[in-house]
Amino acid sequence: MSEIALIGIGMGTWRSMTVEAKEFCDNADLLIGAGRMLDAVEDGKQERVREYLPDRVAACIAGHPDAERIAILMSGDIGFYSGARKLLEKLPADVRVMPGISSVVYFCSQLQTAWDDLKLTSSHGASCNLIGEIRRNRKVFSILGKGDAAAELCRKLCFYEMENVVVHIGENLGYPEEKILTGAPSDFTDYAGTPLSVVLVENPAPFQVLTHGIPDEAFLRDKVPMTKEEVREISLSKLRLTENSVIYDVGAGSGSVSIECALQAVQGQVYAVEKNPTAVQLLHANKKKFCADNLTIVEGLAPEALEDLPVATHAFIGGSSGNMAQILELLLKKNPEIRVVVNAITLETVHEALEAFKNLPFTNEDVVSVSAAKSKQVGRYHMMMGQNPVYVISADGKRPDASAAEASFGE
Repeated sequence: MSEIALIGIGMGTWRSMTVEAKEFCDNADLLIGAGRMLDAVEDGKQERVREYLPDRVAACIAGHPDAERIAILMSGDIGFYSGARKLLEKLPADVRVMPGISSVVYFCSQLQTAWDDLKLTSSHGASCNLIGEIRRNRKVFSILGKGDAAAELCRKLCFYEMENVVVHIGENLGYPEEKILTGAPSDFTDYAGTPLSVVLVENPAPFQVLTHGIPDEAFLRDKVPMTKEEVREISLSKLRLTENSVIYDVGAGSGSVSIECALQAVQGQVYAVEKNPTAVQLLHANKKKFCADNLTIVEGLAPEALEDLPVATHAFIGGSSGNMAQILELLLKKNPEIRVVVNAITLETVHEALEAFKNLPFTNEDVVSVSAAKSKQVGRYHMMMGQNPVYVISADGKRPDASAAEASFGE
């Protein structure tokens, strides 16, 4: 029976490996890993196989029944944004796991800063709203994985006027050609780096409000209709978003709902669909003002404009242009379990929405009439000025295998 170990080799040289890991590799019969990992530890005595895909690694082990000691090599710490998770599913249950030094630990030690207060992310082969994370955290670390990723990030920071942050870039950490740079975003907008890169961004004044509730006055509006603050906050509560939600805002107007959704679902994505060119311009302006990098603006008319978008988990319909039933039908076709909230001002729209919910496979329909009044100062008095009542209608797509109680809260 072979003794197998899954080993994190740290920054890429034997100097950043643990003593236990180095000793196991020195006495192994077979080393398996990507070329860079093999070059870091082999001494000419072991058989080497350049492979890192889980199925092929498992096949390689099966093809070497006489190997007494097998070391499978991975970079960094196998518990930190590593392919080890999938690989472990293909390995025997008694495999030994030996962690290495992660890039975040090493980089922070070089910067002489703590890492226990970092927001840890990875942009390498994964979707990550780095702008959103930097906006609301004091320190954000990310694995980049592309040579132009640091420059792309810094261009975005400049675009969103976030030039008060400090950017630290680390390249080829642990190697002789290691490079660590510190500066403002504007210093790196044209920087040509290497794929073996990480970044740590410090924000001295993060935006740390956890709830929705942006005042109406904060949005750029012009003459485009906007969902008022009190109605907007009730509607957002009815949506029941998670930080990973994918949201359609249909009839987005100036973007007040889109912006609040994007700031709440910081690792999700919002698609603001709007047919009015003036409103589309305002959407772009508000996106920039609130640093909503996970907001995509789609100029067009629903339902057609929704057809090619990624599948949504939630949808807010602020304007349907008479296409309510067709929009809801398409939403269900793309995701039968979608959570939907509709805002209606006219009784005709209320009727249209309720009829569609009745005729389509929705459940947990809920209707709330919201009548708000806000104070206006007149001399030394305050008068309450009533707003138009709005109907907030919400429902869930039916799950064929779940009770209504389970469906009411989504995933």
